Amino acid sequence: MLSDNIKQKSEKKLIADFDAVSLYPSAIARLYTLEGIPKVMKKEMLSTEYLMRHLFDDDQKEPIGEKFMSGFFVLIKITEIGIHIHFPLIVCDPELNPELNVPRSSNTCCLMYVDHITLQDLIKYQGVKCEVLQGYYYDGNRDIRIRDEVKKLFELRLKYNKEGNPLQENIKLILNSIYGKTILSPIESKITIVNDKDAIRYAIRNYNHIVKFEGLDGSDKTIFKLTKSICRHFNFCPLGVNILSMSKRIMCEVFCTAEDMGLQIFYQDCDSMHIFNEDIPKLAAEFKKRYGRELIGKNLGQFHSDFAEITPGKQSLAYKSIFCGKKTYIDLLTNDLNEVAFHARCKGVKQDVLALTANEMFPEAIQCYYNEDKNIHIPVGTYDKDSEF
Repeated sequence: MLSDNIKQKSEKKLIADFDAVSLYPSAIARLYTLEGIPKVMKKEMLSTEYLMRHLFDDDQKEPIGEKFMSGFFVLIKITEIGIHIHFPLIVCDPELNPELNVPRSSNTCCLMYVDHITLQDLIKYQGVKCEVLQGYYYDGNRDIRIRDEVKKLFELRLKYNKEGNPLQENIKLILNSIYGKTILSPIESKITIVNDKDAIRYAIRNYNHIVKFEGLDGSDKTIFKLTKSICRHFNFCPLGVNILSMSKRIMCEVFCTAEDMGLQIFYQDCDSMHIFNEDIPKLAAEFKKRYGRELIGKNLGQFHSDFAEITPGKQSLAYKSIFCGKKTYIDLLTNDLNEVAFHARCKGVKQDVLALTANEMFPEAIQCYYNEDKNIHIPVGTYDKDSEF
């Protein structure tokens, strides 16, 4: 999202794309699974004071005394916001708040579904006060074995990557798919293609499940769309929600530290932020003081500058940037060799289509082509960072 939900522009001051290393695996490496079944909260439990008092400590694995809640999921009504920040943690869902005409992320009192991680962060970073309307809680153990497993996979990927073994891509896909699998929606239909000579028999046998069918042009095949039972569908959405909340906490620790220091962040994505390159060492030093961890690096939970390189081995930074909206922005990249290229994003539009369309719509402007290997747009001709673009 944009800072304050307002379009941003920067010129002639180097910006880094400060990117989290494997954000969702990093979140899992700090997490746990909630054991047992959820229980409906009783009336006396519906307050933030009660929930925070009885919630496990961060390093607690099993119920001890009054700390018997391993986690919870609640609907809250935010009544007061003590700290307004440029990148709000509050999510104003229009389905829950149809009367509010505000951006989804805004410093606005509203109804919001949260888990224990998000509620802690709302209180810590935005000084939120709220009413707890309803919810579920867990009072079993926290199983932390998932931390070791994701760390093993991450180390295995690093090993294969160092060896130049393409298996590292498989490990990367496994790591990135964990979160998605936990919140998998029901698959309610399936597609089957059969030979025309078998189509009638197939239709008779599956009559009650067929939604539609049609012949495939220029072939002897028929395509059937059938309903699929969801009786055996299973996901692990409590863990998925916690992963998303923990990933937001990882980002929040960084950008809230930057805000407290008065550092400017122009744009934040789910796992990265655009920040002045000269501010990163100051941010890393303050982060180390607050959290006792190294911010910059290539391990889980760390951040690094991640712009595509124009020339291998030469770090790219943005000399000029325009941010129009969510996943819609452009950076003029440059490096020590004074080479230039464009890093452009437009949600839902492929990179090569973006370049071709821009060239057609603005033939008088500098023409660019998309380099798929480098994932950047290269201007046709000879230019440097101070050329008129």
